[in-house]
Amino acid sequence: MPFAYAFQRLAAVPLALAMIALLIGPTVAQEAEFDAVPFADGQWEIGRRLDESQLRYCVDKRDPAWEVAAAIADAIASGLLLEPQRHVVESDIVVEDVTKVYARMLKHCDVHMGFKLIPEGYGSWISVTRAYYDTQYVFVTADPDLQRLADLPPGRAIGATVGTSAHIRLVSYLSALPAERRWPAYPYGTNDLALESLLDGVVDVALVWAPNLWAKQRQDPAYANLHVIDSTPLPPTTLGVGAIVLSDQKFLRNAIDEAIVALSADGTFANLLESYEFPATVVP
Repeated sequence: MPFAYAFQRLAAVPLALAMIALLIGPTVAQEAEFDAVPFADGQWEIGRRLDESQLRYCVDKRDPAWEVAAAIADAIASGLLLEPQRHVVESDIVVEDVTKVYARMLKHCDVHMGFKLIPEGYGSWISVTRAYYDTQYVFVTADPDLQRLADLPPGRAIGATVGTSAHIRLVSYLSALPAERRWPAYPYGTNDLALESLLDGVVDVALVWAPNLWAKQRQDPAYANLHVIDSTPLPPTTLGVGAIVLSDQKFLRNAIDEAIVALSADGTFANLLESYEFPATVVP
């Protein structure tokens, strides 16, 4: 959400946190409208940690790619010669108040994994790392004969996760078409709802964050026959996914960025993504 889940108030969600699009997610961020440093209850009682040999990181289970994010964080810690300390966020809340993210950063993690790198999507109290992979919003269908969005007959419905950059691009494209050539576009609050509507036959195509489809197909055989189609006539909507640190942690952010560059160059991240059959590419 976190995350490549971006949180709904942070960015137009896999984390994501598609939540702050996390939105990696549930903590995936969707539209940031804040800039001031949040205030977390009891924050002055949180002492400075003494063990500098650890890299404390958070991953959020609402992020469909949280296991991949954890493996990437472990690799970054190893590259920095630090001991990885994982904190797994467990919550059913779809949209979370940003102060909870801030409190979590203070208490549990030096770095929070799984955030969509949306330009100007985060407040000044957050510093965003380099992307460790790129992934996309994809058009998905259950129709085995449909291979391109362009071949979908007018009048057939598309279900899209509302408020994402891909949804905005789709709506903009449809508004420029004559009414008789348009596809009805139904907005859904989450990627999971859009995919469920596809299985139920309510829509013919779903526009969703690729990691959400990947996670569903790993967990539920009902989604096995869904497949991604070419987005033509629309260009692909691709976003980088990275992590956040508190903005006063400049040394840490720079160290993580250097580790991401090195682990991308030596094939570590590519091998990791391949091992999970994860729908993403390493950022050069």
